Amino acid sequence: AEAEVEIARGERVLIRGQSGSGKSTIMRAVAGVWPWGSGSVELPKGDIVFMPQKPYFPLGTLREAMLYPKDPGDVSDDDLREALHEVGLDHLRGRLDDIERWDHILSGGEQQRVAFARTLVQKPHWIFMDEATSALDEAGQENVMRLLAEKLPDSAVVSIGHRPGLELFHTRELVLE
Repeated sequence: AEAEVEIARGERVLIRGQSGSGKSTIMRAVAGVWPWGSGSVELPKGDIVFMPQKPYFPLGTLREAMLYPKDPGDVSDDDLREALHEVGLDHLRGRLDDIERWDHILSGGEQQRVAFARTLVQKPHWIFMDEATSALDEAGQENVMRLLAEKLPDSAVVSIGHRPGLELFHTRELVLE
């Protein structure tokens, strides 16, 4: 109640709290998909990516899934393949033009890795994550979080998470009570 938080570009903020404390509700309010409640959210300028626990996969090719919601633009196949390699999905590097129900054939961890590859390719200024590493093992979580820090050092990262080790990749922690 009556809380005010300001997050600067390039900052890494981890949001924690007990189950039911409103962490995901805050993320939904920031995304503009939570119509209940009162208050205001001022979104930052720049490209924003929201990474939920279960990533969205449009019907179509893996390339389209990796570029969603953007148009292909000037992203090369080499850039897409490199992003897949970096997140540990080498077995998908040759499937960019395969049309599949990717949300059905990829495991939860693979889906989250594709979401991180998508983020690395799109290079947003702001990244909002809600339990975006929950299906990854500790080594996988460490790898994708390290990649964000190394490849997108000027991007702000706002994470909701419970997993041990996440605090190592954030410079500030907010605890909801």
